Order: sequence, then structure tokens, then C-alpha cells
Amino acid sequence: MWKILKWLFAAVVVFFVLDAAIIWGFAHVRPQIPKADAIVILGAAINTPALYNRSLEGLRLYEQGKAPVLVLSGGVDYPKSIPEALYMQQVISNNTSSVPQTVLDPDAHSTYENLKNSRRIMGRNKSVIIVSDEYHLARGVLIALRQGFYPVYWSAPKPSYYSKKDLTLYYLREMAAMVDYIPKFIFN
Repeated sequence: MWKILKWLFAAVVVFFVLDAAIIWGFAHVRPQIPKADAIVILGAAINTPALYNRSLEGLRLYEQGKAPVLVLSGGVDYPKSIPEALYMQQVISNNTSSVPQTVLDPDAHSTYENLKNSRRIMGRNKSVIIVSDEYHLARGVLIALRQGFYPVYWSAPKPSYYSKKDLTLYYLREMAAMVDYIPKFIFN
């Protein structure tokens, strides 16, 4: 019995180490970003530094000519608020004199829905740049690949708007979210 428990404990430890390594790897190893078909900005709660800075990062990439369209994906996160996608559009329009081509997805309520809806809007076999916070990139990129986007690139704003404590908590929360998404990674 103890032998089985030891092996089970070892397997769980290895699993969580791999989970952390995947998240950390996507957060800190960034690909060179050539031109892509679209920039997909993943939602977060409105009026937060996360969504504001994600929006600006997507705009920065758009203004560099990395893609011809911004897909702004995020629904209503609490009653009586505007959709995250509309908030992103407002942030972008307030920070540029140009009029970027945007597509809004105001119906997504999760990372999975962000990318499933983006695929429905754009079609399969399209290249995308995923924009999110660094701790969230692994899940976004893996779901994008599973949804049929290829190639998938990623970018994130510098996380200077988080305290070290908050950033640590977000990384730990993301480890749990990655475990929760295993069925989506496998069965789509």
C-alpha cells in the first residue's frame, strides 16, 4: 500500500512540476512574431490593469503591422457591465489616432470560448497572435492550437502592474486552471 501511495505522490509532483514548467515556459520564452492573419486579445475583467494593458499590447502589435485585424474577445463579466470586447475597443480607440480594423466577440466567458468563437469568426488554418497576461499565455496558445489555428504566436504586456504576491497567486491559479482544461485540450 505504501509503495502505491509513494508512486502516486511522485506522479502528482511530476505532473505539477510539468504544469508549472509549461506555464513558465510560455510566459518567458517568446517567439519572433512575423505577420499573422489576426491578433486575438483575450478578455479579463473590465476596468482592470490586465485588460487595459492587454488591449494596449494588441494595439502595439497591430500598429507594428503584425496583423491586419484585431479580434477583441470577452463577454460580460458581471451584471450591468459592458462586454470586455467593447471595453477593449474603447481603450484602443482612446490610444490611437488611426481606426484599427476590429472584430468584436462579446459573447465569450472563458478562454475556451474566446478561442472557439474566434475560430468561428475567422475560420480554421489561420495564423494568430494571442495576447494575454504572461501567466495565461500557455492555456491560450494550447487552446488556439486545439481550435485549429496555426501557426500560433504569443505576446504579453510587461506585468509591472502586478505586485509580486499577486503575480504569484495568478501563476498558482493558472496551474489549477490548466488542470481544469485538460479535457478541453484532449477532446476539444
